[in-house]
Amino acid sequence: MTDTANHLVPEQGKLRRALAAVFAWIEAMDYSSFDYTLHRIERLEREVEELKEELRQSRDTAPVDAHNGSAVGLEH
Repeated sequence: MTDTANHLVPEQGKLRRALAAVFAWIEAMDYSSFDYTLHRIERLEREVEELKEELRQSRDTAPVDAHNGSAVGLEH
């Protein structure tokens, strides 16, 4: 029955949808410098974690020098 109640005043529904769209657009445009900085830091942290993982994997597969225990062949 709620479906029929929404169609009793069609202009009112259009106005509400239009206002909701406008307010959603305004909210999406509200992107502060703090938000930008926070997203940038999060992205850089993910990149650092990926690089750490790549380095760990390359060290795991690299041969080890028997004399001093250091990884050999990392200078590509």
